[in-house]
Amino acid sequence: MNNQVKSAGRVLDVLELFAEELAPIGVSEVSRRLLLPKSSAHGLLATLAARGYLVAEGREYRLAQDVEGVWAARSLARLTTIARPVMERIALSSGESAFLGVMTADLRVRYVAKVVSRNEVRYDASLDHLRQAHCTSIGLAILAHAEPTTIGRYLDDVPLVAATPRSMTDPVVLRRALARARKDGFAEVRDGNVEGASGVSAPIFYNGVAKAALNLGSPSARFNTARMSMRTAVVEGAAEVTRMLARGRQPVVPARAA
Repeated sequence: MNNQVKSAGRVLDVLELFAEELAPIGVSEVSRRLLLPKSSAHGLLATLAARGYLVAEGREYRLAQDVEGVWAARSLARLTTIARPVMERIALSSGESAFLGVMTADLRVRYVAKVVSRNEVRYDASLDHLRQAHCTSIGLAILAHAEPTTIGRYLDDVPLVAATPRSMTDPVVLRRALARARKDGFAEVRDGNVEGASGVSAPIFYNGVAKAALNLGSPSARFNTARMSMRTAVVEGAAEVTRMLARGRQPVVPARAA
């Protein structure tokens, strides 16, 4: 790869990184995530800001609003294309419904793809509305691996409204659940978002950030007996999607521990 092609690739890497971020990030973080010298990261950020692709906020940067939608849509399309075959496989092998979800900028969960179980009695969910992160295993799986400031913002600023009587609404309990999900590599919710439905989710990482989560959801009666195999399927499936997202990219460094 010649220097011109490498430079173009680095510009795209930076734009894709910012398209996936929930908050502004600075030179040091870009350097760490993309394994770039700080001087190179600073030059790239300054150039992109001067050309209107990034906006400076103090010592940090965010993607400019007029280009954010384009890059976010591109990133989401790539994610769903890669994840779809994995979702189809784990839905078929488990007999349950598979979902792919992401976190929005206001820390809610958007389901972006699904493969519904072939069972006549099954769990299904709309892709048309947002969900509270603390009520879903997708939300817990992503939020568990977020930066401490993002977790703090969620616990301090987001009303912990119950979707069902089983929803977590105590900040102390929620913080413990996030710590457990981070340690275990998956999150489970039983009847917390929809009564009678339960699921397990595992995070999908890109550039060291939990960008999305893969989920298997089922009627709670079946979940109680199948949860171990469902857990294995989503953890392995999310790891496979993570590997495929990273192919052809520079090595990534895991995010800092919360």
